[in-house]
Amino acid sequence: MSQNRPSALIIGADPYLIRACLRNDIDPVVVYGPGLHDWGFIEIPQGVEKVFTEDTSSVESVLFSLHRAGLADRAFSCIHTGDEMALVTVAALAKVLDISVAVEADVAVRFRDKWLQKQVLTEAGIEVAKSQVIEDVHHPDRSEVQEFGKAVLKPIAGAGTKNTSVVEGTAGLNAKGAEYRRSGMPQRTFVLEEFMPGDEWIVDGVVFDGVLQFFSVSTYGEPCLSTVEFSRALQVEVFDPTADAGAYELARSVAEPALRALGLNRGVFHMELFHQQESGKLVFGECAARTGGLLQPELVEAKFGVDLAVAAIRCASGVDPQIKPSVRPETVGSTYLNNRPGVLVGYPSPAEVRALPGVEYLRLELPYGFQMADALASTTEAVGQVVLSGATREEFRSRRDSLAQWFDERLVVVPAHATYPELREWQRQQWPETVSAFGTYSDD
Repeated sequence: MSQNRPSALIIGADPYLIRACLRNDIDPVVVYGPGLHDWGFIEIPQGVEKVFTEDTSSVESVLFSLHRAGLADRAFSCIHTGDEMALVTVAALAKVLDISVAVEADVAVRFRDKWLQKQVLTEAGIEVAKSQVIEDVHHPDRSEVQEFGKAVLKPIAGAGTKNTSVVEGTAGLNAKGAEYRRSGMPQRTFVLEEFMPGDEWIVDGVVFDGVLQFFSVSTYGEPCLSTVEFSRALQVEVFDPTADAGAYELARSVAEPALRALGLNRGVFHMELFHQQESGKLVFGECAARTGGLLQPELVEAKFGVDLAVAAIRCASGVDPQIKPSVRPETVGSTYLNNRPGVLVGYPSPAEVRALPGVEYLRLELPYGFQMADALASTTEAVGQVVLSGATREEFRSRRDSLAQWFDERLVVVPAHATYPELREWQRQQWPETVSAFGTYSDD
């Protein structure tokens, strides 16, 4: 650590925030959890100071670790996280350690609790999906559950559609509650939301001193719940602020008042909205006070030249990010390289994928030997993710779909639940020269 440079406390091993600190001549101190060791995918650069803690979402755990490391009294310029589960923790730590933070505790709560969030927006006159709290999904109180039809059941402070499902009426709610009880689901408080049809839009942006300085609008190829339910590749396409000016105007009309009502005065955000095709209206879905997951940071930087993590660190430090986007005319988007049930034993090399037309960024996340599940459990599961571009929307989509098919055809997976004869036949198809059989002895 340089004695002349500021130091930022980063909760969670977030590569974007670490890079943002280094780009701004800030020394990051990274408090990381067991996942860094268990997963072994993220690499923290040499020279970056890091501290292990058992639970990055626990104030107690983080404070224990900082005190053991002798860092609890350091004068940090700011504290920040890109981890949804640690947002309130960071706000609380900022109070305890007297550090600058972008999102205050009461604001952080509104961004984490999905029911509270919608209550605040409803009071502000913003259209949202109707919702009700299920205090304990293992034992739903039938007397307090209002009648409903098709609805989305999700953890009240979850992320990435994990443990999110569509239920039909109270019978569906009771069945799902019983399923969660049998499986020992640790999350107990859920929110039951009215099912909202329509396209799902994404707004990623930056607020400073209450002013929406910058935002990007993109759309999922199909809603997240559908991609998980049918195990399809999650795809995102960024709208162009000129060609799709109407989409930006519509998104601003919801995003600005929503952020104002939620109290985000400075910081980055990731908002999801439902576009009602028949009426043309946007209905608020949910919003996080952090950079988006998936490849949203890469997409924003590819299309606009804006590093959202740099903006986040500056906002947390109380410094105007002064964003000056440089918009590319090409269509930019991303696609997952999907899993297939079974044991992963091979896929194309990074160099082979990067050589394909339009590929701008690639992340292959699963190692050989990984046991892939029978079905997707959330929008965070894939062999890899790719950012692509095309001179036109049609060229981009053609490149995206061709790449996904090309990669899938070269994905080598030992099929799940196969019998010994089926495995032998699979081996014969993959590597015919390696197969041996115990045939009838010859008389020769």
